[in-house]
Parts: sequence; C-alpha cells; structure tokens
Amino acid sequence: MVTTSLFRRIWQPPARFADRTRERHVSFLELFFDLVFVVIVAQLAHRLAEHPDWAGVGWFVFLFYAVWSSWVNGTLYYDLHGTDDVSVRVFTFAQMLAVAVMGVYVGDVPGEGSVGFAIAYAANLLILVIIWFRTGLHDPDHRPASHPYSAAYLLSALVFVSSVWVEPPLRYWLWAGALLIAIAGQAIAFYRWTPPASQSGDAVIATTPSLVERFGLFVIIVLGEVIVAAVTGMADLTPLDTDELIIGLFGVLIAIGLWWMYFDLVSHREPISRKTQLWSYLHFPLVVAIAAGGAGVLNTVEHASEPIPDEVRWLLVGALAVAMVSVALLTLTLEVRRENPELYRSADIAIMISAALALGIGLTDWGAKGTLGAQVLLLLAPAAVGIVVWFKRVPGWAETV
Repeated sequence: MVTTSLFRRIWQPPARFADRTRERHVSFLELFFDLVFVVIVAQLAHRLAEHPDWAGVGWFVFLFYAVWSSWVNGTLYYDLHGTDDVSVRVFTFAQMLAVAVMGVYVGDVPGEGSVGFAIAYAANLLILVIIWFRTGLHDPDHRPASHPYSAAYLLSALVFVSSVWVEPPLRYWLWAGALLIAIAGQAIAFYRWTPPASQSGDAVIATTPSLVERFGLFVIIVLGEVIVAAVTGMADLTPLDTDELIIGLFGVLIAIGLWWMYFDLVSHREPISRKTQLWSYLHFPLVVAIAAGGAGVLNTVEHASEPIPDEVRWLLVGALAVAMVSVALLTLTLEVRRENPELYRSADIAIMISAALALGIGLTDWGAKGTLGAQVLLLLAPAAVGIVVWFKRVPGWAETV
C-alpha cells in the first residue's frame, strides 16, 4: 500500500482538462523543452540559406511543419494536462531526445539524412501517442478526442518507419501522407470533443495566459535566428568595412522591427474564444516566414559587396511580407481589438501597405544596403503609425505638439 502510494505520487496520471486553471505560469521545464527547438530551427534556416530556390523553400515549409507540430503537441499537452511529477519530465525529456536526433539529420533532407530523420520523427510521434492515449485513459471526458488523435499519430508513426524501406521520391510522398493522417486525426478529435462546462468559452482548446506566453516564446526563438543570421553574415565578411557593418546591423534591425510588430500588437493578448484554433494556426506562417527571413538576411549580408541573386532577394522580401500579413491576420482574432478598434485598424492598414511595398522591392536591384534598409523602414512604419494613434488618445496630446 505504501509502495503504491509512493509510486502514484511520483508517477501521477495526467491532469484533467476540467480542472485546468488559468493561474499557472510557464515552468522552467517548458522553457528547457523549447531550447531543443532552437537547434532544429537553426538547422532548417541554415539549410534554406544554402538552397534559397523554390525547391528549397518547399522543403523548408514541409519540414518546418513537422517540427512545428511536434512543438505544438508538447506545448498543448503540458498546458492542458501537465502535472508536476516524474512522468511529465520523462516524457518531456524523451521528446527532446527525439527532436535532437531530428536536428542531426534534418539538414540532409532530402538526401542521406532522410532515413535518420524518419526514424527520429517516428520516435517523436510514438511519444505523442503515449501521452495523448494516456490522457484519454485517465480522463473519460477527453477520451472521445484522445483515442482518434492517438490512433492517427500511431498510424503516422508507422508510415514514417515504413518509409525507411522505400526509395525516394516515394519515401517523401509517404511522409506527406503521414502528416495528412495526423492532421485528419486532429480534425476528428476537435469534432468529437466537447469541452467540459467548467472551462468557459466556445473553443475546443481555450487559451490561458501561459499558453499565449508559450507561443510568444516560440516567436522569440525564430527571431533569434534572424539576429544570428545577421551576425554570422558579418562575421563571414573579413575584413569588415563600414558599409558591410551597416548592412549587417540592418539585418538586426529587421529582427527588431518584427519583434516590435508582434509583441506590441499580438503577444500577451488572448484571442476571441471561438477563434482560438485560427489564432494558433496563424502562428505557423508567421514563424515559418520569420525563420525564412533569417535565411534571407544571412544570404543578403553575405552579398554585401555584390549584386543580390534574384532568388535571395525574393526569399527575403517574400518572407518578410508573409510575416507582416500573418501579424495583421492574427490581430483579427484578438479580444483586445474590440477595445482599441482605431489602433488596430490603423496598424493593420499600415502593415498591409508595408507588406505590399516589401514585395515590390523584389522587382528592384538596389543591392544589399538598399534592400535591407528599405525593409527596415517598412517594418518600423506600422510601429510609428501605432505610436501616433496611441498618443492621439492621450488627453491634451494635440495641444502639446
């Protein structure tokens, strides 16, 4: 009896969704979990920097989604059903190990790394199968969702494993099918599950401040790649002259502009309940675009003293335009928009104009300094508009200027 009680204390069942609290904070374990994704995102960005053509972009988005879905699953499990016991640590560390191995091989996909990546990703999926099936096993209210969800991920894992014995390109088509199976499982789970009455809101997964913070922290991870790209590009230029230093700092300012836009308008602001899923999905094109922008910044800085290749220029401007549009779409899902309609309406207009102009720069041949400098101005323009609108709401502001 004592042994059973001790085991139950260190190996607890998943927390019930009905008992979920809004008062929890992001734990150090969650922050540690996010660290392993820093490595794999860096590997993906490096791969895109080496292959900035359409095929490279396609593979980048495909592989990034596989990585993104792994992060989202781990994040949601901890936020919805996490406990402070050994079991959560074991499953978290196991997923980190699988993602670390994925990071080893992802840079050589497609190619020699595909077998290693397939096995590591299958292992990652099997861990997700265990934690989500275990959730339904201990929480009857969650069972209608967790069982089809777990079954879909199990089938997806088996397809990834079986792809090892198939030669490319069929191997990669099997991967695509496996990811579609997982997406279908998500759709079925969302359709079958009704949130318990104790959790307010219309969404299948209602947000909490901690979940909103986690998404913001992932944005920080990919923004870090933009800064790393700019600094790495400068470090590769030897000797570094003043113009090349300015070009590299423009790359850092691009990260600052993206940070300012997202964290002023979106971060730490909860979405409207019925738009929770849309809010979470819209983060995917945002983080993909920011990471791709980092690859574009790296290649642009490295071409500081020569013309920018067309594919590099379009990668940079296209990625930043998609990032800006994603932020504008995210603002449409926010509850706070109802309280500040003028601010958000003005900011969205400025963002969409900046995104269109950013794409237009792809038609020019301004060189690294002109291209990056123009992107910095376009990214900071919405922030300037927001500041002006915000100051107009301050009593007596008009009389002081």
